[in-house]
Formats: sequence, structure tokens, C-alpha cells
Amino acid sequence: MDTEIPVDFSLEVGREGRGWVVAPTGELDLATVDEVREAMAARPSACEVLVIDLSRLTFLDTSGMRLVVEALQDTQISGVRLALVRGTEDVQRLFAVARLEARLPFFDDLPAALDVR
Repeated sequence: MDTEIPVDFSLEVGREGRGWVVAPTGELDLATVDEVREAMAARPSACEVLVIDLSRLTFLDTSGMRLVVEALQDTQISGVRLALVRGTEDVQRLFAVARLEARLPFFDDLPAALDVR
């Protein structure tokens, strides 16, 4: 199985105020999910909210969906809030089909996600 990171994938990670923002661009799939997972794990302990910005994704598969569910579970255990910036219509459709959209903390943009209480 080829899990080499595609050339059209990139990842921006950094602190924004009281949040840790992980923003992948391109395809979030089996080939790229571990890089995103590592970026999320690098969150400084002082951050209050983990934001996963899905707005730049062109594709999301079940490994990406699983990563989001794992992030929800991990943040609930650690007491950190999770906020997700909505993806494209195609990305959001997957969450809707899986009946996860209403159960996950989605926000329309990064400022709203960072302001989660």
C-alpha cells in the first residue's frame, strides 16, 4: 500500500490566541491522516481549543472521518474543546451521510471556531 504524502497536500499548524489550529489542504485520506494526527498531538498543553479547519480539503475519506471522531474523544477526555471549521459541500456530505454532522462541533469559519465557549 502506497502511503506517500501527495504533492498537492499541505498542512498549516499553529497557535491562534488560546487555540491550536490544524489546517490541512488537499486530500485528507490514508496517505495524509498520520501527518494531521501528529500535528494535533503537538498541541501545547496551555491551549483551550483544538481547531481542525476542514475548509481547504478537496477530499476526505473514512480515515479522515475517523480522525475527527478520535479528536472529539481525545478532547473530551483531556478537557480541551474541539471546534471544526466546515468543509466543502462534498466533505460535509460525508459527515451528514454518516449522521455525524449534528454530533460534531462545526463552525462556519475560523474566528467562530476559535470563539467556542
